[in-house]
Amino acid sequence: MMPVIQINPEDIPKDENLELRTSSFFQKHKELPTPDEVRARARAQYAAGTHWGWKERSVTSEGYHGCPTPAVFEEMGLFVKWGRLVKLVEGQTLYALQKWWGKPVPVPELYGWRTEGDEMFIYMEAIHGRTMEDAWPSLEEEDRIHICSELRAILHNLRQMKLPPNESFVGSVARSKYYERALFDASQSDSGPFKSVKGFHDWYIFQYKRWVADPETIPEPYREMLPDDSEIVLTHGDLHQSNIILTLSHPPRVAALIDWEQSAWLPAYWEDCKAYWTTLYTDEWAAKYLPLIVDHDEDLVEAWRYYTNPIGVSYTIRHRVCVNFVEISVALFQRAFHSSSIASL
Repeated sequence: MMPVIQINPEDIPKDENLELRTSSFFQKHKELPTPDEVRARARAQYAAGTHWGWKERSVTSEGYHGCPTPAVFEEMGLFVKWGRLVKLVEGQTLYALQKWWGKPVPVPELYGWRTEGDEMFIYMEAIHGRTMEDAWPSLEEEDRIHICSELRAILHNLRQMKLPPNESFVGSVARSKYYERALFDASQSDSGPFKSVKGFHDWYIFQYKRWVADPETIPEPYREMLPDDSEIVLTHGDLHQSNIILTLSHPPRVAALIDWEQSAWLPAYWEDCKAYWTTLYTDEWAAKYLPLIVDHDEDLVEAWRYYTNPIGVSYTIRHRVCVNFVEISVALFQRAFHSSSIASL
């Protein structure tokens, strides 16, 4: 049985720059590459087609979501995630997992982070392997089931990390704002931390109607289905197959979970809802395998999706689509309510 690990948010560094001199990197190397060296390496790897990032990303911080092509220094075993929208919380969560937990939750070893202007650079171990997204089609059924079992155990271990008894909040691991990719950018400025699950829920469901002239007129038919008494647990927040690295060995096993930028202290059901949000809901991964990894509640996911779908659209069309969706939803709800009222007369 895994022990409970208590994390004090005050003990997590909040500095703009951090070097973990006791990490394995500094046993072999004197200094981390500078931001300019990182940019140059990313540019060269992108031009050569040898980078580890998605090909549509550019090599500037104006690239995909402000997260350009990462830089890999294979001779140092180093991976650098950088850009305007790279989040300090990712480094802080890796720090917490590395300091207080270790192998039960496999993640890249953190070496440090730096800030230069409006860009953040997170230096971490380069994990050699394949993403589960790439490997999945060729995996045997036995290996798929085993990997799902591994992931379930990892999430269980993650939840053994607890806040101190006198602490209770929804927010990032270090008690700061919570970053949620399902939300519009305009919502991120007031995204916590929240003193209670109820406060978090009230704020979250307000986002789907905040662009309407009179938001108080918008019905909340599923509000009571979001449990205000949910336990607050440490959550990865983005269990997409591309964020799960498998070993190159046979049989393959889970090497690491990556991309912790949306991690936070969140209601216990959130991991389930977000994992399904990253899928097509009806594909085989969602229908057959995700229930082996997370405790799935279809009714709760449906309620969560009702409030999230209007605010999970693309950046460029967010305002108009949100207003249209809410107005249409309200009209349909009112029409259904009116019809049922007439039928009951």
